[in-house]
Amino acid sequence: MRRVLWLAISATLLGCAGDGEGLDENGRPLDNGPLPLVPTFASIQQNVFTPICTRCHSGAAAPTGLRLDEASSYAMLVNVASVEVPGLRRVRPGDPDLSYLVQKIEGRAAVGGRMPLNSPALPQATIDVIKQWIREGAQRSAASTGPGSPATLSAVTPLEQQIIEGEPNEIIVQSQAALDTTSINIGSVALERSGGDGSFDEGNEIAVTPTGIEVLSAEPTVIAIKIAPDQWAPDSYRLTVAGEGSIAVGDRSGGPIDGDRDGLAGGNFTLHFDIGRAL
Repeated sequence: MRRVLWLAISATLLGCAGDGEGLDENGRPLDNGPLPLVPTFASIQQNVFTPICTRCHSGAAAPTGLRLDEASSYAMLVNVASVEVPGLRRVRPGDPDLSYLVQKIEGRAAVGGRMPLNSPALPQATIDVIKQWIREGAQRSAASTGPGSPATLSAVTPLEQQIIEGEPNEIIVQSQAALDTTSINIGSVALERSGGDGSFDEGNEIAVTPTGIEVLSAEPTVIAIKIAPDQWAPDSYRLTVAGEGSIAVGDRSGGPIDGDRDGLAGGNFTLHFDIGRAL
């Protein structure tokens, strides 16, 4: 019996080996396919969004405008209001139960069917990984700073140099670390538009006053800067978050952010975007 089993295994191995093409010098396949699913955005994109969700959610005809291709998915998910239930965000960092994406894939959303529509439900293990990623802050990158490294900021929506059609309700910015949220206020966050010339060096800039700032997630910190609809006009905009001086936004250790991302604490964070196509 053992001899028969050994011959069967040997034949299988020889059959898989073939002429050696597609194998490395140790006889292992050169391409082992997707890596195991882990609670990172990159892994979820590779294992779930790209192979499953983009069958429908891609291109201009994507349902509810939600594109889940690699270039679009993060910006269209994290801290973006759902079209079907505007009171919920598609992904709310730190709170999977109030994330509309989770409600859809679990089949408990108030509107529409379970996702993926007309296909088998995602395995519970896959859903659990997605929920863990959201619970841990729904970060775009799994990278984190080392001990003593200053906190940095990045734009979630709009993205740097993005041209937006329509009037956004808010601007979303996130840090890879936990910030001192008491330092984030109207004094340390400024928004201005260019005055119609696309430049911020002419002295004719117009201040846009936020109606409020909401902390969506404390650790890592995600903030929403609320803007009234009547404050928007077709123009170029610049958001500045202070990283220097007495109004600097800081982390919980008391150090200022590395706003200009030069590896050193200090420097302002800036985000440029357009509403419509600025002249």
